[in-house]
Amino acid sequence: MSQQTNLNVAPYFDDFDPANDFHRVLFKPGYPVQARELTTLQSILQNQIEKFGQHFFREGAKVIPGNTGYTQLYYGIQLQNNYLGVPVAAYAEQLVGTKITGETSGVSAVVDKVLFPEDSERGNLTLYINYLNSSTTNNSTQVFSDGENLTCNQIITSGLLGNSTIAAGSPFATTIGNEAATTGSAFQIQEGVYFIRGNFVNVNTETLILDQYGDTPNYRVGLFVQEEIVNADADETLNDNSQGFNNYSAPGADRLKISVSLFKKALTDYDDNQFVELSIIEDGNIKSQTRRGDLGGGPGFKDWTDILARRTFAESGDYYVKAFDLSVHESLNNGRGNRGVFNVGQLTYSGQIPTNDLALYKFSPGRAFVRGYDIDVSSTTFIDVPKPRTTKTISDQSIIYNTGPTLRVNRTLRAPDIGIGNTYVLSLRDQRVGLSSDTSAVGKEIGVARVYDYRLESGSYDTNNDSLNEWDIALYDVQTVTHLSLNQ
Repeated sequence: MSQQTNLNVAPYFDDFDPANDFHRVLFKPGYPVQARELTTLQSILQNQIEKFGQHFFREGAKVIPGNTGYTQLYYGIQLQNNYLGVPVAAYAEQLVGTKITGETSGVSAVVDKVLFPEDSERGNLTLYINYLNSSTTNNSTQVFSDGENLTCNQIITSGLLGNSTIAAGSPFATTIGNEAATTGSAFQIQEGVYFIRGNFVNVNTETLILDQYGDTPNYRVGLFVQEEIVNADADETLNDNSQGFNNYSAPGADRLKISVSLFKKALTDYDDNQFVELSIIEDGNIKSQTRRGDLGGGPGFKDWTDILARRTFAESGDYYVKAFDLSVHESLNNGRGNRGVFNVGQLTYSGQIPTNDLALYKFSPGRAFVRGYDIDVSSTTFIDVPKPRTTKTISDQSIIYNTGPTLRVNRTLRAPDIGIGNTYVLSLRDQRVGLSSDTSAVGKEIGVARVYDYRLESGSYDTNNDSLNEWDIALYDVQTVTHLSLNQ
């Protein structure tokens, strides 16, 4: 994806078109240099870099480690917004990276991030921390206590404190009186470079709070891409710095700035026009998309990963290290026991509307080597599959048919209808029939079955004593029932 900012407008008039196959801007003596030619020159070079980069990297690939991390248990402590009449927010940022200790609990921690009251869902200034040790007195208290004073190991200064400061080891805030200790969740990224929109974009170290006071977030987490034009009015460093010359401090050329920052969006939000996905988190569990890798983005590209994959496949073929368990589920939950995964109004993990015509393949976590490439899926994956809804009738065709068990009976009365061309069924009962002349059904029906074959087992019929005659009866399409006893 190329940059989205249109520069072919006043006052830039960048009319570069890759279809023209222009690769150089050739300036000539006696001809004035046009502003659009200087801008187009940069576009030509950028187009070459973009094509080369796309051959090596996919969109959003990590080029220079800007490693990411997910913290499900992001511990925090909520503070009273004022301490001795002074807003704690006036000096809270100085606490990042310092060690704080509870005067009552004796617990100590290092401050990682500050959440200000105006940004807090509960309106409380919250410090997100990494606990260092439990209580120094009983070794059992592991979190800060409610309503206790906190001290810092460094001097704290603020303009609101006048000429005074808060000395190291002196209280600087008090925790709230009820359930001060809390747990949130966060996503982190380290400083690095990512390939975004054909450019190698710097990424700064950042921590994004997912849920401020919960540890089961559900988000798509990634980088929000922002393009903006910066002029000398917004950034005074763009004014001419040639001190001692008559054009000193004159406004300079504008700049196109591309910046990124961590961003979270709902799982059902698929508008990725300004978004590069890094991870999916569902119910507190991280789900990483399976991708080929950072290298080898172009068709036909051969790098060292391709060479290793080709050798692996040639000697071992496709195989799995940890098997993927597969099960099929209904997509739409009808509320009557079909165990569908999604309810009316929800979307599937692929963004489709669940219907009765849609099923789900559920794959468990696993790891396999496919065509030599390592496919490691760390969480459960659902794939939408349309149910088969077409039929075809085939007539006068022979089929392989297996009947059920053949039973031996005696003392029979009349003969059943047999064959597969009818819908007559036998009633299976839970009690034996009495006299052969008794035609009333006894007991309860426990199922039904159809008759495939019925013949005399002895080969000849004894007319003197018909109780001695035995018959072989072959059943198929046996359907048993279950009786359930329910309470109120």
